[in-house]
Amino acid sequence: MKFLFSTFLLLSSLMLAAQPDFKLSDKLPEDPAVSTGVLDNGMTYYVRANSEPENRAELMLVVKAGSVDEDDDQQGLAHFCEHMSFNGTKNFPKHELINYFESIGMEFGPEINAYTSFDETVYMLKVPLDEPEYIEKGLQVLYDWSCQVTDSDEEINAERGVIIEEERLGRGANDRMRKEWLPVFLKDSKYANRLPIGQLDILKNFEPEVLRRFRNDWYRPDLQALIVVGDFDQEAMVAEIKEKFSAIPPKENPRQKKYFDIPGNEEDLVSIVTDKEAQYPIAYVYYKHKLETASTLADYRKRIMENLYTGMINNRLAEKTQQADPPFLAGQSAYSHQIGPLSTYTSVAVTQGDKITTGIKEVLLENERVKKFGFTETELERQKTAVLNNIEKAYNERNNTKSISYANEYLRNFLMTKEYFPGMENEYAYYKEFVPGITVEEINQLAKDWVTKDNRVVVITAPDNEKTIVPTKEEVLALLDEVENTAVEPYVDAVANVPLLSDEPFGSKVTAENKLDKVDAVEWKLENGATIVVKTTDFKDDEILFNAWSLGGSSLYPNNDVVSVDFTTDVMGESGIADFDEITLNKMLSDKVFSLSPYISELREGFNGSSSVKDAETLLQMLYLYFTEPRFDDVSFQSLMTQYATVLENKSMSPEANFRDTLNVVMSNYNEREKPLSVERLDEVSFDRIKQIGKERFKNASDFKFFFVGNIDLETFKPLVEKYIGGIPTLNTQENWVDLGIEKPEGVVNKVVHKGQEDKGIQYIIFHGDFDYNAQNQIQLNAVNKIMEAKLNEVIREEMSSVYSPGASASTAKFPDSEYTFSIFYGTAPDRLDEVKQAVFKIIQDYAKNGPTEKEIATAKEKLLREREVQLRENRFWMNILSNTYYIKNGDFSQFGNYNQLVENLSVESTIKAFNEYFDFKNVISVALAPAE
Repeated sequence: MKFLFSTFLLLSSLMLAAQPDFKLSDKLPEDPAVSTGVLDNGMTYYVRANSEPENRAELMLVVKAGSVDEDDDQQGLAHFCEHMSFNGTKNFPKHELINYFESIGMEFGPEINAYTSFDETVYMLKVPLDEPEYIEKGLQVLYDWSCQVTDSDEEINAERGVIIEEERLGRGANDRMRKEWLPVFLKDSKYANRLPIGQLDILKNFEPEVLRRFRNDWYRPDLQALIVVGDFDQEAMVAEIKEKFSAIPPKENPRQKKYFDIPGNEEDLVSIVTDKEAQYPIAYVYYKHKLETASTLADYRKRIMENLYTGMINNRLAEKTQQADPPFLAGQSAYSHQIGPLSTYTSVAVTQGDKITTGIKEVLLENERVKKFGFTETELERQKTAVLNNIEKAYNERNNTKSISYANEYLRNFLMTKEYFPGMENEYAYYKEFVPGITVEEINQLAKDWVTKDNRVVVITAPDNEKTIVPTKEEVLALLDEVENTAVEPYVDAVANVPLLSDEPFGSKVTAENKLDKVDAVEWKLENGATIVVKTTDFKDDEILFNAWSLGGSSLYPNNDVVSVDFTTDVMGESGIADFDEITLNKMLSDKVFSLSPYISELREGFNGSSSVKDAETLLQMLYLYFTEPRFDDVSFQSLMTQYATVLENKSMSPEANFRDTLNVVMSNYNEREKPLSVERLDEVSFDRIKQIGKERFKNASDFKFFFVGNIDLETFKPLVEKYIGGIPTLNTQENWVDLGIEKPEGVVNKVVHKGQEDKGIQYIIFHGDFDYNAQNQIQLNAVNKIMEAKLNEVIREEMSSVYSPGASASTAKFPDSEYTFSIFYGTAPDRLDEVKQAVFKIIQDYAKNGPTEKEIATAKEKLLREREVQLRENRFWMNILSNTYYIKNGDFSQFGNYNQLVENLSVESTIKAFNEYFDFKNVISVALAPAE
């Protein structure tokens, strides 16, 4: 460790020597790549040219007004105003706004959306740029949202049902408990009674003029910001924005904008809330602090210190969950902005039902340990290395930053947090300058500043049942005093200064190389039989994605092994590797940027992972060890079982969990292997079988195919592949999956789950059947999905005002049988479940008879092409193409590259045929959730 520490100091001194002379009193600069300013009418703007993704622009209108600005008779109307902005403006009557943007390939939800919070309302568009009209229309919409929303009586009354269904969708145990504890946490603040969803009686009965009063008061340029980031000429965009948005007149005699405080509390506040449908106990201890904004380099340096502190204390808390009988299932502490003008240092414990006080105590004792003894030098140096590696990766990727990332940064700058945006070049320089000089004493002082006796709030939410032991308020207060007076020992940072691999792999060479011209990739065959596929891209400068699989999966095991198989990779992931337990391994690899996770599905087993460019060798080393020295730790196994037992203990009381379980077993036609996981089924788990299964599934490189996509230099990468993957033992055997005969039920299935106290309904409608598996049919089915999603929004959301967020999902599978599944889902009032379902059936029947319009086909085509346009520049997309083509087509890429032509082949006639083929009313599954009878 001494050598590592000395090396770090040497590197730090070299970095410091190259840096400019920063003064902590200096003001944080604004990124010069951003054009920002304030128009004469008071509107703020942020404009930045950015080419990721290409040919797209992120547009935002930010309104510095939310639910906290509502008058007593307006509760919920800030959010209602947001909805109404999509239902008619001066230049886009009624629903023409969504219709227009969907016609150019944009999706409602991912690319046309908005949200309302306590302090702000934010509108978002992701606009294509291949036609000047598109960005012009996008800016016009922002202009209209700013000051020209219609808010007609007719549309307001029509939207009530949608808002009420959104409120209904959020009901449940967590919502009920939050409404009890939030007024305690926010005591004596207006925030306490201004949840954005509002009051149901107001939503049902307010006069339209009350909503228009809110918009008139708060939708004005001095409270608004325009954010435009995308692949355009920045100077021209700034000129256009100034010319266009300066025409919005300033508000005459504007209503005074108030900023509401959240008072502190000298005495501890405690809220203990239970609910029969709650899943597991969670305890929060909040320490309230005034929001501090950053404006100087000293402030930025403090943010780095906070980052270091958070990483170190959460590493300690994570170690406690590795115990066989952990004091809590998950624990975390962090300092962050909470709501409005409030920041908190928050310590959280997710606990077992009989260990709520134990969980709280153990998390708080770690705060006390830091206050009394601080962190160790080795912890800090390790965390410094980790944050420097992360900022280096971000710096390396600065030219590939997505436009939405920049837009969100400017959004936070405009709002109450006033987050600065000095630019990645500056931030990287600040980290290199400040991190080496931060001392452990400075970090330790943070705990003393944050963990205070005043302004404390304790919130406990828990299941209401006989097994859960919930402390009283008096017991909680006594516990807080007990923690402060408990003797704690200093933390001992046990580290292992040994290499990850004790012996170097012998390796094997590439024996054959095949160019995959259609996808611009290369295939290597190794002497040990492994197949490697590598695609080099320039989409990310510091990203390599990894995937591997072989055939077999859980299908090779009998029914009595199913639960053990399901837990095998969880246990492997929690156990560490080779001779290193998880705690030791995490410390050893804290300076690496990579991830690797094994999995076992029904038909395959494999790995998913990623790494930075410089840590690709570590990824390969870990992969090699999973094959050659997997670790199965009994303590980790016991800890995992404890965690699952707690999560499952009250699962049966959750209406949504019951509904999901019922849906899954119905879809499998009640196959024994698909029984829901329960506390009782945990008894079927065998640690001995897990060890055996894990070794069996990951032992034979010749049975695996390995895929890498990213910024890969083939010349330097090939020797690493030969060494590590080439060093994995082989058995020269090829396994395959077994068809278990799990089939969806034939015929018409109707099932209603009656569970829960809320007046809440959920509906899933699933069509399924055999599928002629080819690219044209897949694209046709995806087009049907796009058409159905739009129509569901038009009919059952807007016309019937009966649902909030309807959805449709089409999927296909080649193995074990070639089949399709088409699911339609939504939430609605229980007494409307049948009415809405019949409306959905009528939509399908109309399409099957008359087909979609030419306009609907054109819109679906445009959406498919727009999606593809973005996907072609994403590593994840290419990983899916490579891996799935090897799985489904045995590596045959001959048909790849004709996607656009297959989309163009879509027609009204082909879609009518598809509706008749894929929606068979004699073969449909309907599962619904309704309240308990």
